[in-house]
Amino acid sequence: MTGATMPEQRIRKITHEYAWELTMAHLDHAIVTGQPLVERPFWYQDTETGDCYWDLYGAAAWPTEVTDKDMGMMGYLGVVAVVKGEKKVENSRFKLLAEFESFDIPTLLEKMVELRQAFGFGIHPGLLQGWLGDPERFITAIALYNERLTVNDAGQAILIIPPDDFYVQHAFDHYVRSLRSVIVTGRKRLFFGSCDILKNKVQETFLRDNPAVMAVGGLVHSLLSRTTWMDQARESAFILEERDV
Repeated sequence: MTGATMPEQRIRKITHEYAWELTMAHLDHAIVTGQPLVERPFWYQDTETGDCYWDLYGAAAWPTEVTDKDMGMMGYLGVVAVVKGEKKVENSRFKLLAEFESFDIPTLLEKMVELRQAFGFGIHPGLLQGWLGDPERFITAIALYNERLTVNDAGQAILIIPPDDFYVQHAFDHYVRSLRSVIVTGRKRLFFGSCDILKNKVQETFLRDNPAVMAVGGLVHSLLSRTTWMDQARESAFILEERDV
């Protein structure tokens, strides 16, 4: 992080003792049963809580536009983990591990770097490599920040990736529905932990374009669409074939 001390990581990677054999067994089972997804032979552990996760993701939403009435709503950052433990991995629960909000873009960018470092960035390829959000707003601010960041951090630029259906009409409506689908009684899959910002936002009647709802809603919508914490069986089979060569 530019001009600041990097926080200590609280996430460690755990690889199964027999990762190769386990992957083969999962792949064989997927082929026999016709399942498109396979369980990974590694996971992550939170050293502060002892909880284990299949994967972690970052969600971001920029502040809403300033008007002649007020400053709009603050931008929001959230880190969400896919909790390990469900019998069916594809039905895993989600947990909000950390969140932050601010009106200031440089402050949000600094916090992105701080949060990704704390939650395991760099311990596995792709982990918190990008934040799901709007890649087209504040392009100049992000580019200038990345120029300063890459001088000291070996090219570890901040990447903003659009969530699924971000460019379709009524995207916010899709995200609200996906978010509400995982917090309703009887089907709850998203847990807020000690985080109160989003928890309070979803209890408000007026949600339109709220950055916290937009950020985590877009992330949840993407997770429900693609189950990205599991591997595709076909891709895993290809990797195994390449290793056997």
